[in-house]
Order: sequence, then C-alpha cells, then structure tokens
Amino acid sequence: MSHDNKKSKLIPDRDNNKLTLPNMVKDIIFFYIKHYYDKYLATNNLTVLNDQQIEEFISSNYVNKQNKIKKYIRDSLKKNLGNEYNGITVENLLLEIFNDDDLAQERLRLEITNYQESTS
Repeated sequence: MSHDNKKSKLIPDRDNNKLTLPNMVKDIIFFYIKHYYDKYLATNNLTVLNDQQIEEFISSNYVNKQNKIKKYIRDSLKKNLGNEYNGITVENLLLEIFNDDDLAQERLRLEITNYQESTS
C-alpha cells in the first residue's frame, strides 16, 4: 500500500508507528473502504459526500458488508504474513473490532470527513 499520493490519505500513515497486527488490520479496513469510497464517488458522479451520503455509504459499504470485509482482512493477512499468520489471534482481533459497531462507524465518519476536508 502506498501512502504517498493525496488519494491515499484516507489510509492512516503508519511511518511513525510499529507495524503491529492491529495496525495492519486497520490499514486493510481503510484500504477496503477507500476503494469503495472512490467507486461510490465515481458511480454517483460526486466529488465529496454530504453527511447523509456519508451515512448511506457507511451503511451500504460497512454495516451491510462486514462478512466480506472480514474475509478480505483474513485473505490479505494470510497473503502478507504467510507462515506468521495466526488465525486465533486474527479472529480475536476481528471480534474486538466488529463488536463495537458504533465506534467503528464513527471512526469511518471522521476519517471520511477529514479526508474530504483535506482534499478540498
């Protein structure tokens, strides 16, 4: 994942943070959401989302796709970690992350809002 271009600012910068499993999972989630964010903008011929559109986007691309996101996270980690992949640790982390939907959705809301403000 490249963090160099302006479009990737939705993905947290990890240059100053140790690359831990939780940070890797967060990066994977933001990469996944960013992909669908860009797709949503293109499909709807938009440059930014208003508050209502952000809510709709989060609902359709996070809330309704949690199983797909979890599979994407598992597959990405297996590919990137190889023999270091620990399924039990990953499942515990996913349980923790997806257990607090309100917090996760608020984080996405803030990330999208901050990203849009930084690009306008």
